[in-house]
Amino acid sequence: MISAIYQFALTTGANRVVRGARIEHVCGDPSLGPEKDYGYGMRIVTTALDAIATPVTGPTLFDPLASGSAAEVSSVS
Repeated sequence: MISAIYQFALTTGANRVVRGARIEHVCGDPSLGPEKDYGYGMRIVTTALDAIATPVTGPTLFDPLASGSAAEVSSVS
């Protein structure tokens, strides 16, 4: 799940949550301009695809802005 309100998604039991940009633009930020917005959106989507391929044992947050390819930030118990 890609969500700008990631804490809500984690507490409701979503196993894989990707931190989105903003509520009105979950997969991008139009204020960045077309090229940077596209790159930011692609990073979010790529993180979501990596999250699907990552085994998790419970609600886990993935941050597209975190360093590293997996970008797994935390598991919530």
